[in-house]
Amino acid sequence: MAALINDPRNELRDRKPILIDRIDGIDSDVLSASILPNEDGFISINDDKSIRIWLKRDTGKYWPSVCHYTDRVPTCMFHQPDSRRLFIALDNGSILEYAVGEDYNKITLIKQYQAHMARITNVYNSVEHDWILSTSKDKYFSFHSTENAQRVGSYSINSVATCLVFDTSSKHCFVGDDNGKITFLKLTESGCEFIASLNRHESSISCLAWDVDRKFLFSGSFDKTVICWDIGGKKGITYDLEGHRDRIQSIIFMNKTHQLISGSEDNFIVIWDMDAKRQENPQWHESDSCEYCKKPFIWNLKGMWEQKTVGKRQHHCRRCGAAICDDCSKSRVSIPMLGHEFEVRICCECGPKITNAEKTPLAQFYDCKHSIVSMSYDEKRKFLLTVGLDRVVKVWDMKSIIV
Repeated sequence: MAALINDPRNELRDRKPILIDRIDGIDSDVLSASILPNEDGFISINDDKSIRIWLKRDTGKYWPSVCHYTDRVPTCMFHQPDSRRLFIALDNGSILEYAVGEDYNKITLIKQYQAHMARITNVYNSVEHDWILSTSKDKYFSFHSTENAQRVGSYSINSVATCLVFDTSSKHCFVGDDNGKITFLKLTESGCEFIASLNRHESSISCLAWDVDRKFLFSGSFDKTVICWDIGGKKGITYDLEGHRDRIQSIIFMNKTHQLISGSEDNFIVIWDMDAKRQENPQWHESDSCEYCKKPFIWNLKGMWEQKTVGKRQHHCRRCGAAICDDCSKSRVSIPMLGHEFEVRICCECGPKITNAEKTPLAQFYDCKHSIVSMSYDEKRKFLLTVGLDRVVKVWDMKSIIV
């Protein structure tokens, strides 16, 4: 009798996040929020120019212990809990640095950085290097010293710079833009050094994350995909992750468990198993005619004339990359090993060849019941905070999923 082998991933797919708190009734749009570690609370920035620190009271309700207003609309923020510093970026290009009180009942302005000439899109503080890094709609990446607020260096991006991620040990910085390109930089005490450009996305890059151990870069985009870039391998290998039906707004990588969380405007969070065996997507073949039935494609005027037929529309098999017509690619199947968690087009040759291993799901999907614009994660407690377009903030217990 054959032994029955249980795949632990099957058990995980039956588990769900537990909603432990829902904060609604907020009187303005929440642009971003950061969960407080080891505390039932979070910091939010709102489009009414407010910075709020929310704490859970004895009644079980969340109320702001701080509600501070700035002169301009805050656009993004970075909270450094160890140093109790809060960096708030504004729509006029300035960055405000605050000291957060030990009881979270006050914030005190420490200094101001004149970082950019336009709206700031992302901000990050590197305590190890005493830098504050930022991207802006002025098409620049900049970084400043937190000791004297002076600019250390900057780099001109050919498009609006939308997001960044920084690797502390190598001083490598990756900057995404609204043309779908990632600029790879090396930061030094005297400025920036350009290393490479990474091009795969078809739309604006909204978020980036970094795998410290394996040197994987993750990029989320408005094209509804996440791409994993193997930077450490130095071979140009990429893995596509397709599991959303709307724009991706936030991604978080958990270095301890090698899982990636992606949040989208489609209401779903997706948990990706990045320890699973994955393959690169095949290169798409170039051909003037279908590789199987040999019927010409619509631009092949010579082939249409010779065969006395109307040209076919070209498609590609997502498994082998063959250039095919619709008649030769009727099958639809999910191929998670190639990153396709939804059903995609495959050719008539690949249909009978696809294995069960290729079709095994490598991601878990959870409906958060609101369109996600921002996420924050407390790795110690395994709490996930989601911010929605509905002005609702939710806190989820992820212990049953993040293993």
